[in-house]
Amino acid sequence: MSTSYSTSLKLALPATGDQSGVWGVTTNNNIGTLIEQAITGVVAINVSSLGGSSYTLTNYNGTSDDARNAVLVITGSPGSGVTIIAPLVNKLYTVANLTGQTITMSASGGSQTLAIPANSNVPCFCDAYNATGSGSGFYVQLNGIAGNLNVGGSVTATNFIGPGTGLTGTASALSIGGNAATANSATSATSATSATTATKISNSGGWTVQAGSTPTVLEFIYNGTVVASLDSSGNWISLANVTAYGTPA
Repeated sequence: MSTSYSTSLKLALPATGDQSGVWGVTTNNNIGTLIEQAITGVVAINVSSLGGSSYTLTNYNGTSDDARNAVLVITGSPGSGVTIIAPLVNKLYTVANLTGQTITMSASGGSQTLAIPANSNVPCFCDAYNATGSGSGFYVQLNGIAGNLNVGGSVTATNFIGPGTGLTGTASALSIGGNAATANSATSATSATSATTATKISNSGGWTVQAGSTPTVLEFIYNGTVVASLDSSGNWISLANVTAYGTPA
């Protein structure tokens, strides 16, 4: 008779009649150390010297290792991206990429990898048996939201799909691939199909266009000074000269 080990968490599974008189030690280790590590464990992995290469998570039977932890914190300053290789077993992870490079999660023998952007925390999972139908390997846990999403701070995204597609409501700052949709402040927008509820639009050159103290007045501000205004009746007031039929700068 001998002890075997579970597939994903490598817990000791004593055979019937095995470990007589000492099985309690194994059980306590399974519950108090290994299962606790799988649920609450956080491990830091420094990859400073591994730019352009990989790190394989340690994966041991019946004792503490890297792969069993719930959270992988990737630290250091690698010169380029690093691949983290996990065992090909069903497992949930949260990967905290604290480096300035992309960290790629890969499963040994799996076909699907997952890129974790620099300075991002991503919940993900390893699908060992192709339950997804797209191949074994790593997948992000969250790729859609059925209801409303409330964001207290800023939202930054790499890609923008369509002019305002599916974007409603307000945000304190909203930048999506350089485009802005409905937002109170579109601080980094370079173009937008519509910004229906924006209270002001600013650029890096010192210009701001915003509603005045009276909602029917639009103010043109340069470096903090109101240089012109336009009201709803078409009246234009300028701080300096107004030139008609000239050539705009």
